[in-house]
Amino acid sequence: MELGETIRTRRHAQGLTLDALSKRTSVSRAMLSEIERGAKNPTIRLVCQIADGLGTTVSELIGEAPAREPNVPVVVRPDERQTLIDPRSGAVRQILSPSYLRLGVEVLWYTIPPGEQVVGIPPARPGTVQHITVVHGRLDCVIGDQALPLQAGDSVFFDADVPRDFTNPGAETCELVVILDSSRAGTVATSA
Repeated sequence: MELGETIRTRRHAQGLTLDALSKRTSVSRAMLSEIERGAKNPTIRLVCQIADGLGTTVSELIGEAPAREPNVPVVVRPDERQTLIDPRSGAVRQILSPSYLRLGVEVLWYTIPPGEQVVGIPPARPGTVQHITVVHGRLDCVIGDQALPLQAGDSVFFDADVPRDFTNPGAETCELVVILDSSRAGTVATSA
């Protein structure tokens, strides 16, 4: 199922109108309609906002985990990965281990072209933690109000309930592994 169809199906299942989802996500009704019809390819930021408004993850919107038999290894080839390409930056987000989605864990492979950025990633639900390891190239992260320059081999681990920006300041593609763990999201007490 295509991303737009999945969003429409989930929206209808929750009894939401386009206007109601627009209010939840701060994404215009017109943009939501165009995404659902497949007329527009949303940025990663918009998909994050829509997923949050529907109470799900980006990976679940891109595609559900394939069924698998117990004790049988599952191989996911590069051309079989569920993929989201940010039309603004050309950044590519791929799910490496779809079977973990039901556990609330997303294991992702990101590539960000030279000089490009993925900005305005909205805060995840409280209790969500994120881990990033830069495999190749350089990455400038802004996590909340902290700027962190990373290079190949560096890792960072943080609470993901803050806005995040990622920029590739280098002259070559930045490749990174991202793990988002939302298995405890919603169970962590937050102060008002």
